[in-house]
Amino acid sequence: MKMQALEYFVALVDAGSISKAAQQLYVAQPSLTKCLHLLEAELGFDLVVRTSTGVQLTPNGRRVYLDAKQILAYCAGWRELAKQDQLRQIDLYTYLSFPDFLLPDIVLGLCKEYPELTINLTVSERPEAFLSRSTSKPVLVLAMCRDDEHMHQLARVQGNTPVVLMKGGYRCLVNTRHPLARRTSVSLWDLRRFFLILPKLEEDPPTAGLPASFLECILRQNPDQKKVDVQTVANVIPLVEKDDDSFALSFWPAARRYPGVQEGRLVAVPIRDECAFGQFVLFYSKQACAMHPAVQRMAQEICCSARVFLESCRKETPRN
Repeated sequence: MKMQALEYFVALVDAGSISKAAQQLYVAQPSLTKCLHLLEAELGFDLVVRTSTGVQLTPNGRRVYLDAKQILAYCAGWRELAKQDQLRQIDLYTYLSFPDFLLPDIVLGLCKEYPELTINLTVSERPEAFLSRSTSKPVLVLAMCRDDEHMHQLARVQGNTPVVLMKGGYRCLVNTRHPLARRTSVSLWDLRRFFLILPKLEEDPPTAGLPASFLECILRQNPDQKKVDVQTVANVIPLVEKDDDSFALSFWPAARRYPGVQEGRLVAVPIRDECAFGQFVLFYSKQACAMHPAVQRMAQEICCSARVFLESCRKETPRN
């Protein structure tokens, strides 16, 4: 017995006639009549009798009608339980200059595939502050780790090891007219008289117990570094392209995504200080990933996109 047959039967009784029920159900009258006859044949007795004013229930039909309404109410309740367990939101936190890297196409694709899902993307200097083991409110974090020990400290907070997307180091990103553009490498001390362009971000929540962030460690090496805050991450690179006394800190090889680097307008000068080297990693709850296909899909897409990007870098002849 199909649930649709019970739904059609209850709708027919409530409407009072086959024509009205068919109209409400958006089905053809012959289809509704056939469904009713099949249900009666399966049960072995008539459910309704036709009259000049519509349809009336038989004694057996009245009992089936009351039971059918109860069964349909149970089914509706079961469907609501499924909706309550359905994932509604994923929070994605990414480090500083990476909101335009890997993520836009992935987020758009997932929003199309899971229209009921809300994906919140937040840019932060300390995305690791949002690490979470929650399975009901999954969080994915794209963070910078200085070294293996830094990564292991954060992994203990997350509860499982992350995925290393790429290894490299921060470079000084300048235009071709900049005094440092022809240098093979620079130290953080060399950068002290130039202006570091940084995006202005909202204050992150307290992070007691977490190690210092990657950027914090770099800036601690030169506390007198001159800095300029701009409104958004998108303003940083255009300003560096125009201004000969400014620079940006950009992680290599991810910096190769910038058109200015690809076209030779910007030079990524390596920073030789040890604190500038690290790895770009993805943290997420593997338990949440196992429970929710959308979380698993997002993690897989991010890892795949990173591999594709690195492969494209290997095929290109580097300009810097």
